[in-house]
Amino acid sequence: MDAKTVALDAAHKAGELILGHFRRPQEVHMKTPTEVVTQVDRDAEDIIVHTIREVFPDHEFLGEEGHAADADSEYVWVIDPLDGTRNYTMGFPFFCVSLALAKAGQTELAVIYDPQRRETFCAQRGLGTYLNGTKVHCERDTSIDQAVVYAGFVPVRSPDNPELALPMLIRLRPEIAAVRNVGSAALSLAYVACERLDAAYQDRLSPWDMMAGALIVEEAGGIVTDFAGQPISITSENIIAASNRALHALVLRAAQEVLAERQVRNSADSACVE
Repeated sequence: MDAKTVALDAAHKAGELILGHFRRPQEVHMKTPTEVVTQVDRDAEDIIVHTIREVFPDHEFLGEEGHAADADSEYVWVIDPLDGTRNYTMGFPFFCVSLALAKAGQTELAVIYDPQRRETFCAQRGLGTYLNGTKVHCERDTSIDQAVVYAGFVPVRSPDNPELALPMLIRLRPEIAAVRNVGSAALSLAYVACERLDAAYQDRLSPWDMMAGALIVEEAGGIVTDFAGQPISITSENIIAASNRALHALVLRAAQEVLAERQVRNSADSACVE
């Protein structure tokens, strides 16, 4: 089997497990003071790893629920078995399985599976993006004033909260039509690829939250970078994805203005301390 076939098989198996436990009683644990996890997350990741490892025993894994890849590995699967766990535990039907295969640090294959809607987004570098086997493309040239944008926020109490998303939104809100925040960065990125959203950004993410979605948007013809305007990689911590260059430039400008203001303020605070 090739990598695409294996990835689809792994994502669908994990998705069926997730769907089978949806809206059923389950224990919810706090992974951090602001992050929840269930046994379903862990079991789904185990299914993904086992399915892939049967075919590719030498590949490494980087996963949200504990798998850590060797930094020198040529092939690394970056996996989020259940993106949108808090939604899942509350019975809110917006969550997905997210898989990306990186070769020498570059994402070559991506699968995002929404088991609730039976929707599979799949992209391979240079071969385009498909939704349930039909090619999708960012063809709608939405004007800025009609744009609908996903804005992802880190919980206020999170020690990793960079506090960039909200000040960015304050700048963007007068320019755009509407904002959405639906609790799954991966699935929201896939929605940019198929034009259900015009742009998406979040100020603090892990690789498993965005690497699959980044390739899916890129292969659909969208524009994807981090807040510095650089390509997304396994070390990226934030993301901007848009269906066209004008929207991407708008969000990127907001990010860089907020970052510049933060730097000036930090410099002033340091000077006061000295």
